[in-house]
Amino acid sequence: MQKIFISYSRKDIDFVRKLAGDLEKAAYDVWWDITDLQGGDDWVKTLPAAIAESQLFIIVLTPNSIKSEWVQKEYTQALNLHKKIVPIMTEFCEVPFALNTINFIDFMNSDYVTGFGKLLKAIGHTGEAPTVTPFEKAAAALPPTLRKYGPPALILLLLITLGALLFAPKATPPAPASSTPTATTALIEEASVTPTLTIPAADTDTPTPTATATLTPTATPPSPTPTVTREPFDSLKLCVNSLNAHTINVRFGPSTKTFGVMGEPLEVGRCLTFRAVDENVTWLLIAPNQDDPALRQYEGGWIHRDLLGLGLVGPIDLPALTLTPSPAPTETATITPSPTRTPTEPPTATETATETPTDTPEPTVTPTP
Repeated sequence: MQKIFISYSRKDIDFVRKLAGDLEKAAYDVWWDITDLQGGDDWVKTLPAAIAESQLFIIVLTPNSIKSEWVQKEYTQALNLHKKIVPIMTEFCEVPFALNTINFIDFMNSDYVTGFGKLLKAIGHTGEAPTVTPFEKAAAALPPTLRKYGPPALILLLLITLGALLFAPKATPPAPASSTPTATTALIEEASVTPTLTIPAADTDTPTPTATATLTPTATPPSPTPTVTREPFDSLKLCVNSLNAHTINVRFGPSTKTFGVMGEPLEVGRCLTFRAVDENVTWLLIAPNQDDPALRQYEGGWIHRDLLGLGLVGPIDLPALTLTPSPAPTETATITPSPTRTPTEPPTATETATETPTDTPEPTVTPTP
């Protein structure tokens, strides 16, 4: 099953939702709901890997998408990875300079069903084409002015009608001549009122209805608000991205001045798995057990975040490591005593057997790293 990455603006999500559903009917694996994200969203960490794993890259050209910074990053990454790019235009707009040499599929001057058939042909679909329905056929039949202002006007009309029903004054029926009704109004917080109508037996010409109210207080237990704490990912797979070079250097540590180059220069476009960042969130640590044996020479090395298409600032969803520098060796003098004989008075015959020579230590300097 081929994977398709759809690049679009969230303002055109209705069209893309239908397009993605029809492509899935044609047996494609579609990745589509991760563009036009705000800063700090988790999905932005997986964009380079998602594009790298896709065989086809579809970009929906509209006035909204060509202004989107994320859409520009996505098709730039696809161009760097030499992916097959298929632009489709649903609303007239200027084609980005980087894509102006690629023919786009026109969804403007043809209906959706015809345009979808052209798209399947462009991406090399060989199976049986699925049956698709037109896109927004009912909305397209309405005048442009009504499509723009009709829904807000309908909502406003409903609100006015509902307000008139809620706040209209209630009419009080005239009291019967033969009775004097009494009304008791009680306001109980969070209480539901169930009215009951009791009609006595017809012993007079004019029956007198008696209204009684049964108050049943109801208590709504507080609903707990769950607190979701998201842990950082154990690892992320990211691809090398550089517009100015074909290869980059992997370092033994998170610095270009302090640490040397590890292994051979790494080609742009290769994807590796990372497991941590440094405390400044500037360098990423390459994880062990890389899938590609050729990339295992870089395990334990570090790559700057800007070379992975992550920009110079912003969070990265990986655990942070605090690196402690190794202490520099110092020399400290240590005194080791060595025995030296000190002459004493000649021992007596009795003392000869029990005398123990007296030693005086002499300092010796031994350097300690």
